[in-house]
Amino acid sequence: MKTVELTEDQYGAWNEFCARSDGAWFWHTVEWLRYCAAYRESLYETRDLSFLLVDDSGILAVCPLFLEKKESNGGEIHFELTAAGSGGLIIVPALRNDLNDDRREKICKAAFEHIDLLAKQNGALRAIFRLTPLAPRHDCYNWLLKHGCLDSSVHTQIIDLSPPLEDLWSALRKGHKYDVHRGERYYDIHIYDKANADEEAFEQYRLLHHKTAGRITRPRETFAMMYDWIRLGNGLLCGVSKNGRYAGFSYIVLYKDSAYYASASDDPEFETDIPVSHVIQWKVIQWLRDKGYKKYEIGQQQFGVQIHDCPSPKELSISFFKRGFGGRTVPAYRGIKYYDKASMEAELKHNLNNLLFYYWS
Repeated sequence: MKTVELTEDQYGAWNEFCARSDGAWFWHTVEWLRYCAAYRESLYETRDLSFLLVDDSGILAVCPLFLEKKESNGGEIHFELTAAGSGGLIIVPALRNDLNDDRREKICKAAFEHIDLLAKQNGALRAIFRLTPLAPRHDCYNWLLKHGCLDSSVHTQIIDLSPPLEDLWSALRKGHKYDVHRGERYYDIHIYDKANADEEAFEQYRLLHHKTAGRITRPRETFAMMYDWIRLGNGLLCGVSKNGRYAGFSYIVLYKDSAYYASASDDPEFETDIPVSHVIQWKVIQWLRDKGYKKYEIGQQQFGVQIHDCPSPKELSISFFKRGFGGRTVPAYRGIKYYDKASMEAELKHNLNNLLFYYWS
């Protein structure tokens, strides 16, 4: 078994492996890796360190990985292993389906030993890994702890799309149902997929994305990639309009039999008391079920400050909103690994102070 650095000539083989592996989802694909590489500002010096584990039988595992230059709150420059130029979490390696449990353990061990080596060679201070519940093979415990990680898990909301539509409707919160009905009567609803990808509508989504944030949050190149995902069947855009003017959008990532609520934008100058997100999400749920998708991850669930997670009141409100569409709250397993004692101590002290302030202020 040996490690092989991912190069452009291997993109096809990498993606074919992801399509076959039950441990892989869209976050493992070349399309997502290219997006991560492009998602950076001038401060970041993002390097793709992704690699494959191979033997004479072929590819055993694919391992997405990036190195990123970061600036701490105090202004010090350091490096981290990440999954995106924005400081994203690293998706865990995806393995070949036909491996027995013993072989899988050895391959995971080899993958994390190589990640540790790359961290040492590049002076990385830490790395944060995550599992995805959208992969067909989703582990029911946090095996990252076997590889020297501290548990930094959170939760997420998964909607099972297999029940009858009336059961999915029944699962909605009463207030959500009221706002869905109002939205259906008030807005024109548009869904764009690979069959009717609309570049002009997508441009409105991009412009509203910047308008909502009050600034340009990421390079235009990343939006071009997202539009391509729609054309290739890996993306869905749902928007609502009134009198020809778009009021808001949601963007959904599609892969295999699952979907992920990735992004939203709305026009803060659109004057109405009828929310856009409720009807959009319900129409997305209907579309996904009609197309045969099995799971929809509507988003992270936060309930209060934890040692590795300090949500704002707005984030807590968003979590509550998402739970209103039903589904189950499930673990989103994560693990953080430190490669520098002083950095670990400083971060844990900072986190502890946040926790103490939250509980005792």
